[in-house]
Amino acid sequence: MKMRTFMASFMLLLLCHLCRAQINSSNNDSSDETDLAGTQRPSIEGSEDDQVLQTDIWVELLALRDLVVEQIVKVAFSASLLESGEGNIEYGSEFATLIFRNVFTNTGNHYNPNTGYFTAPVRGVYYFRFTGHIAHYEKNMRMRLVKNSDAMVFIGDRQTTTTDPEDNASNGVVLQLEVGDVVSVQLSGSVWDDQYHRTTFSGFLLFPL
Repeated sequence: MKMRTFMASFMLLLLCHLCRAQINSSNNDSSDETDLAGTQRPSIEGSEDDQVLQTDIWVELLALRDLVVEQIVKVAFSASLLESGEGNIEYGSEFATLIFRNVFTNTGNHYNPNTGYFTAPVRGVYYFRFTGHIAHYEKNMRMRLVKNSDAMVFIGDRQTTTTDPEDNASNGVVLQLEVGDVVSVQLSGSVWDDQYHRTTFSGFLLFPL
């Protein structure tokens, strides 16, 4: 809502500036079309007063554009399972939330490394990816990405022979989230992590709605 209000105010100011420029230059026979969306200042013709006015407007519009860019919500996180050491995380046959404690990036601080939950700060479209590593014979791994209480996508693997000691599995998804929606990764079975950070959970905002 704040973003929409800000954008509406920006467009209103833009319209007022353009109307002002048009009125002040209406008696000028020469006109110069400008591309306000560009990054280069357009050439300005006409009287000295018109040139000063249009230059001031251009400077103000660039400043307003910078304010809009600053208001864009920045959301991104990436974390691996273990902060140090190595080992299996063992769960039973029921799914339970994995807590990825080793945070690489947490722009906006919307991922909680104490709970394993990412909470959407704005309504928008987000991308998520998770990867699991299995490292021992006769271990089973099932992981799923959950939006609130709904399972969205799964990965899984199990070792079937002693000559296949390690495997990775990964999946990703694009989700539309509302403010306050919670996304997490759940595990059933066993998953491995070590200093190479093989088991990870990442996500970022593609664009707000």
